[in-house]
Amino acid sequence: MLLRERWHDSGLKARIKAELGQRMIPAYGASPRAVCNRQLTSADNGFTFFTYCARYIGAEPLIQECPGDMFVAINEEKKGLGRLRLILEKGARATVDIMNFPANEKREIGQCELLTGANLVDFHHALLKLDGHDLEIYDNSAWYRNLDRASNFYYPMLLHFVAHAVLFENYPDDDESREACYTRKVVLPAIERIKATVGLTPLIVRAFPENQTDEEHIYWWSHSPKVNRYLLDYALEHGLKIKPCRIGGPMTADEICEKSALAGRHLWTFRLSAIETGFWRQSSTRQT
Repeated sequence: MLLRERWHDSGLKARIKAELGQRMIPAYGASPRAVCNRQLTSADNGFTFFTYCARYIGAEPLIQECPGDMFVAINEEKKGLGRLRLILEKGARATVDIMNFPANEKREIGQCELLTGANLVDFHHALLKLDGHDLEIYDNSAWYRNLDRASNFYYPMLLHFVAHAVLFENYPDDDESREACYTRKVVLPAIERIKATVGLTPLIVRAFPENQTDEEHIYWWSHSPKVNRYLLDYALEHGLKIKPCRIGGPMTADEICEKSALAGRHLWTFRLSAIETGFWRQSSTRQT
């Protein structure tokens, strides 16, 4: 596979290491890595599929986090850390808020507290272990902080994914959303700069498929039956309000399994294709 080919190119890796200098992240270098890069990782279905893909390509999974980043509820991914998706016993979808959003606004994620007083990071890391994900978690907050601005860190960050690792991430660029505009303004120029420097583009696999249905969207945010049961019990134990989700109607257990399987096959097929045929294409920027 492409990652293995580049990993065994010692000249290429030496050039990348020299280009990065002190910006080389210590977690890279011992073996090929598959990287889940989030501010904070939870044991949702999207993460579980990441681990499957890491095993498929024979890369050691790495959870790379930035708990030093600021929590802002306007960011859907960050808000999702405090508003969890649930499947109820009769198949209805629901959410539960485990934190007070205004009270935690603009705090460092690592300092955010739940309604119970527990730490947000500790809570989600405990869910990973509950679901059997005992993986390396690397806190990259200091690295980001040293580079000051996002416009400064995409080039050195993505350079790690030319020969040392595969990044599982979404960089939308095909609409006029705030995220897509950011990709075109900041991320794509960094990828083009990498290609101009080393002649190759980073290995990036899309973390979620495009054009999802609402039900598929909820699926990736949801959890395994074991974690889902734990979260339901947690909400009841602490008197947290479980709110019905307005997307879709109730489903039976068989329908939930069927929807989950369909969504899972959708992403699995997409990822295997991307992994085996050259990885993800961003607009005019092709993986080589």
